Amino acid sequence: MNIEHTLIQAAIGLYVAALVLYVAGFALGSDGPKKLASAAAWGGLAAQAGMLGIRWSHAGRVPLVSMYEYLNAFAAMVILCYLVFERRQKGWGQGAQALGAIALLIALCLLGYGVRLPASMKQTEPLMPVLRSYWLVIHVSMAVIGYGAAALASALACLFFIRTRWGAESEWLRSRLPTPSMIDQGVYKSIRFAFPFLSLLNITGAVWAYYAWGRYWGWDPKETWSLITWLVYVFYFHARLRADWRPPKLNAVVLIGLATILFTFLGVNQLAAFSESLHSYASGG
Repeated sequence: MNIEHTLIQAAIGLYVAALVLYVAGFALGSDGPKKLASAAAWGGLAAQAGMLGIRWSHAGRVPLVSMYEYLNAFAAMVILCYLVFERRQKGWGQGAQALGAIALLIALCLLGYGVRLPASMKQTEPLMPVLRSYWLVIHVSMAVIGYGAAALASALACLFFIRTRWGAESEWLRSRLPTPSMIDQGVYKSIRFAFPFLSLLNITGAVWAYYAWGRYWGWDPKETWSLITWLVYVFYFHARLRADWRPPKLNAVVLIGLATILFTFLGVNQLAAFSESLHSYASGG
């Protein structure tokens, strides 16, 4: 546990350093801090991977069961999605550093929540019988990838509003951030990547539920809110491709999507009905 604690603290420290460097690089208009920030973010990912690897070794199971483990995986995926986006995206200039700062803020909030969980919720525990299935890895992996990419889309949506609201009055911001259309395209590409995984999250959950509980769907609170989250992104595609909504409204929908993701994962656990939920096992996850 001490090694795990050291690694997660190291990861948080590296992410904070990356955040500061991205902000500095953006403010100074320099790519030098960006390279250091990216290296720090990759270092933080390596530390998180090491921590999760140790938990896997100690528990003898995939470390994607408890809330604490999932928060770590979710945060890591947000940062990984950003770093891949950073490498693939061209013509963003200093805007990439602003996006990196927002993505890191989201990841650090997730990690901060996880670190503050009670010690009892951080312990590695044996799997309950219903979780001893290969569907666990498939189902939760879909959630990690889909939610991580959707969170990156939300970071891009935040950048869109910064560019259109504050950038409209500030030449300094306009000179450093991409055009609204470029940012909006980034949002669309991120959600287009996330959506198949969000769909598979619900499909694999239903199949696993059939094998575990003898039914595909039971309107369990977690199931219901997972469906609501998926429908938010269905609505986004409909509004964009059929209803011809303008980017400001579309990006507002993307931020609502992140809110529903966080409520599905964290907020639902606070509902009274969740105490009798079939998803209420595994250390509050």
